[in-house]
Amino acid sequence: MIIDVTYGEDWDAASRTVLGPISRELAANRDAAGERYAVVLRERGCPQPVAVLNIAWAHDYLGVWAYDDQGRRTRELDLRRLEPGRLFLRHIAQWRYDTEEMAEFAERAGRVLIDLYPDGRGRKVSEPKGAGGGSRHTLPDVPHEQRWAPAPAFGDWAWAVAMATDGRVSDVSLRDAPEESPRQDGPAENREHGLATAPGWCPPSPLGPRYLNEMFTPGTRFSPPDDQATGPYVVERVIEAGSLRLPTGRIVACDPGWLDPGEPFTVAVPPGSYRMQIAAAAYPTEHWGKSLHMEDFTGARILISDKPTATWELALRPGEDPRTLREGEFYGFGVDTGTGCFVDAAAAGRLTGGENTIPDDDSADGILVLDDPESGGNLIVYPSGMGDGSYPVWIGRDDDGEVTCLVADMLILRNQELLL
Repeated sequence: MIIDVTYGEDWDAASRTVLGPISRELAANRDAAGERYAVVLRERGCPQPVAVLNIAWAHDYLGVWAYDDQGRRTRELDLRRLEPGRLFLRHIAQWRYDTEEMAEFAERAGRVLIDLYPDGRGRKVSEPKGAGGGSRHTLPDVPHEQRWAPAPAFGDWAWAVAMATDGRVSDVSLRDAPEESPRQDGPAENREHGLATAPGWCPPSPLGPRYLNEMFTPGTRFSPPDDQATGPYVVERVIEAGSLRLPTGRIVACDPGWLDPGEPFTVAVPPGSYRMQIAAAAYPTEHWGKSLHMEDFTGARILISDKPTATWELALRPGEDPRTLREGEFYGFGVDTGTGCFVDAAAAGRLTGGENTIPDDDSADGILVLDDPESGGNLIVYPSGMGDGSYPVWIGRDDDGEVTCLVADMLILRNQELLL
């Protein structure tokens, strides 16, 4: 099979054109610099591609999309460069279209979703009748040797054709296609330099921190949570939850009812006692003709220093690699009892997992403090926002890189906008 290779910013499936076509030389420069670009692989004489590659080595990302004869995407491969010269197959998605007329990603299209992780874990979700039918959850049937692949050199795209077609096409001859003209409906400077006239694809973006300082600033206003709200979210209270004693400075965040609290975060703080706060935001609403005042606990914070926070990073446990996160994903701690806690690693095993970790009705604002005389540490329990789920912890740092705080984000304000 003769494959024409075209480079650009992106591929427009609707018009079957390359957005922002660029030369092979410019694409090679982008590859070396880690900047994003796209590779379109088309069988000679065919308007639709066999595969489209989205590459951004600065993000250790390579994505492969396979297409059928109708120009519909049938397979997605998400690969991450976790080791020098090697790619890990993080995600596979496959769609089955029963008719030529069925739209791309139709709800009735059968699909299989596979997630793989470097430690050998994984999951497979099969939905033979699409999103509206039943699903089957099993372990993935992807052998270990197929989970890793050599990182390709620039221009070595034959493997992508084989991978996109699941091995059905492996004998290919690659040729640079004639350069396509840039689209003529954008700014003149874009047309001159062959840049896309519309925003192109972006590498997967994991969940990022939002308004963590503002979350703990009384009076800060956020957009209403829904159409039933009659006013905005307002940070009304920052509750002092007590002093968290950390004899080793190795912090664990978990559901206090769990027998196994899990490992502490890889970033430790100096041993000591630190203020802990709970942020609460409220909004007005109406229900059955009655005016209601609804309050949510939006976050829990350990204050390590009084210096302003300049940057945020996701708190990680050993073995957690942020390069494996897909769009909107995060590493967090799970909650099954509607409560979360912070505790020192030296005290976690003795303080978690008991019936006494559940705050009673007399506990102010659902906050509970348990002491561990043996280690000198303690555990502080707080309500976990909207209840059960998984929540990220963010580490704040000052301009010198020193830790200022840790914030357990209850994701209440995840989609809200700051109101001035």
